[in-house]
Amino acid sequence: MVRKTTISRGPLAVTTPPATMQSMNRDRSKKSSVSWIWIGLAISLPIHAILLVILSSIGVGVGESTGNATPSFEVALIDADPLEPSADSSMAGGDATPEVRPPQADANSSDPSIFGLPDPTGNDQGDAAIVSAGAEGLFSTGGGGGDGGLGDGTGATTTFFGVSGRGKRVGYVVDKSGSMGIDGRMRKAKGEIIQSITALPDFASVCVAMFDDDFQTIDRERGFVKCRDASMARLKMWVESVAQSGGTNPVPAFQFLFSRTERPDVVFFMSDGEIPADAADEILRLNRRGPNTVIHCIAFGQAAATAPLRRIASETGGTFSISASRQAP
Repeated sequence: MVRKTTISRGPLAVTTPPATMQSMNRDRSKKSSVSWIWIGLAISLPIHAILLVILSSIGVGVGESTGNATPSFEVALIDADPLEPSADSSMAGGDATPEVRPPQADANSSDPSIFGLPDPTGNDQGDAAIVSAGAEGLFSTGGGGGDGGLGDGTGATTTFFGVSGRGKRVGYVVDKSGSMGIDGRMRKAKGEIIQSITALPDFASVCVAMFDDDFQTIDRERGFVKCRDASMARLKMWVESVAQSGGTNPVPAFQFLFSRTERPDVVFFMSDGEIPADAADEILRLNRRGPNTVIHCIAFGQAAATAPLRRIASETGGTFSISASRQAP
């Protein structure tokens, strides 16, 4: 039995067989696909044409702006050795002047003038104060015990007999032997101590040990006292009360200083006479038991022993100086 499909068109009705309908549908699908392909081509071709035009214009612009050819660079490698003047260099501008270098001092020379130190005898320099130059920078191995020493740039700065020192803990080992009563030496030494501790800020600490055969200090238990107003007032009164007497042995004073829980960063050591022969060895041995303490040494007057003081200053990074002993009454 054959089915028939009736298609109405207007007032007339047309009957179409099923096979014919399927064929018509396939034709429509093919026509639709072909239409989309043409639409895609119509859109794609102009876009590609525009892109080609843009790219070609860019290529032309680059060619015009850069010139004829891509520039090249040549690198020449030369030997690292110094250049020698050519044999005909004199033809370029007159005779070549050779370089003249000043002679350099032998680093191992034993001449003390290389380091700016006074003559080792010391006593032929007169009464004027002589300060050795640069010894601290040449021999210093760093700050004293604990933090805030000379090595790290912190601490307080003060002077004693014209010698500058810096640290948070400052020690004074000052001669009070019988000879200090000559020419107003004791009076001058006391004035130097008071002036020096007055210049220190309140965060610094000081210990003043005045020696003869033994030593005296304001506080044998603590040793160092803070530079605060009340403490400084008592310390200045104590310094003024000390009287000269006895011999000249600084070792007990140094033993006391170096036995403190916190060692001094810097010590000012002043003597006006001969100290025991083994004193320098013992002081240096005490210093080597901990971090280095810089010791500035002052020989007070012509009778002071310069050799041991000079050695102590040299081996601890300090300075050595000779100070005048005369003072107007």
